[in-house]
Amino acid sequence: MIAAVKVRGDIDAERKVSETFDNLNLESKNQLVLLEDNDPMRGMLKKVKDYVAYGELSEDTVEALEQKKDVELEEGDVVSLSPPSGGYRSTKKNFSEGGALGDRKNLDKLVKKMM
Repeated sequence: MIAAVKVRGDIDAERKVSETFDNLNLESKNQLVLLEDNDPMRGMLKKVKDYVAYGELSEDTVEALEQKKDVELEEGDVVSLSPPSGGYRSTKKNFSEGGALGDRKNLDKLVKKMM
């Protein structure tokens, strides 16, 4: 299972990017969505990589999130989170460049900071 967190707003984004956010059900910043790990989802995440952080989420983190929010989460569910304690790293750079955006491989650390 992979997860995506909307880090930046999409006010000035291209129409295709905004439509992709609609398809992912991500409406506002600091929302997390759980997604099936397949090629179409990865393609959508690559389209919005300049606005989201995404990666795999461990079962332990999903369980902690379920306990915190008192819900049972399934693929496609959207959860509103708090901004991360300590803030995001740069919201204009990819994770590989020292920023907060794009593919992180593992999203556990960021999600735990946001719970």
